[in-house]
Amino acid sequence: MLPGDTTVIEYFIARDEVLVFVISRTGARFQRYLCRVGQIMSIQEHLAFQLEQFALGEQYLREHSDQIFEGTIYHLRQLYRYLFEPIRTSINTSHLTIVPHGCLHVLPFHAFTDGTRYITDDFEVSYAPSASVLKYCLEKNDIEDAQPCVIGVSDELAPFVEQEARSLASMFPGSVLLLNDAATRNAYAEAARRTSFLHIATHAVFRQDNPMFSGFKIAGGWVTAIDLFSMTCETNLVTLSGCQSGVSMVTGSDDGLGLIRGFLYAGARSLMVSLWNVDDRRTAELMDYFYNTWRAGARKSQALKIAMKGIREKYPNPFYWAPFLLIGKD
Repeated sequence: MLPGDTTVIEYFIARDEVLVFVISRTGARFQRYLCRVGQIMSIQEHLAFQLEQFALGEQYLREHSDQIFEGTIYHLRQLYRYLFEPIRTSINTSHLTIVPHGCLHVLPFHAFTDGTRYITDDFEVSYAPSASVLKYCLEKNDIEDAQPCVIGVSDELAPFVEQEARSLASMFPGSVLLLNDAATRNAYAEAARRTSFLHIATHAVFRQDNPMFSGFKIAGGWVTAIDLFSMTCETNLVTLSGCQSGVSMVTGSDDGLGLIRGFLYAGARSLMVSLWNVDDRRTAELMDYFYNTWRAGARKSQALKIAMKGIREKYPNPFYWAPFLLIGKD
């Protein structure tokens, strides 16, 4: 079942110790004592601090951009040294599937760096909530002969959402396009039932206090994870391009995956979600790169890798190019 060009890297936290399994068709390796969980949590909190500074306004960023970039890279180098460098020589495939555990779910493994290259420079990277969920996704056949569905709900905090949705729908003739007031609960439920992909450009939130009430905004309300468990969403990909569609950078855990698990349970083969609040203008650019490349025949992980590289050439800070994860089937 595991593709020949894929290595699964499954992390596990036992007490205060981070362990890892490295699994491919040619063999498996187990390594203990990568580091202490407390070390990772401390780095994670410092990384979150760097990324959160992007909410302080353009003038602040102009004055402090170099320091923020240097701080971000420093913490990503630390994460590479602890979590990836010890197993690097065990990997000889082009694609990695990262299976995090606990607080590791909030980390952008693809953006870890040795100081000269990011992991995404050398590998196509996808993620899975668990090995069993990965198996569940891989066993599902792709959806054929179905139209895309694009949903956009804009507001003053995300003015480029409608532009993003219209641009994407025009890229795929025949798409179902639901904008603003047209994006009702009933319209969503009907359109998402069977579609080649579902792109949702709107606000999304994760509720760490109650993950099943995580949700995304539609006209007149929200669709929550609890709702998804009673809906059908047979699709090759769900993209949540709204801000904070991924788990919290500070308090993430296995329990913070409600919305992701809800879509997978509803029938999605894969999801693309963000780890932190995203810049909607750069996100629109990244999505344009991604869908053009995917439409041309690339695998989803390859298309995301190319999209990230395109954004990185213009905006080097990982805040802009690294927020999105591909979860599930490639």
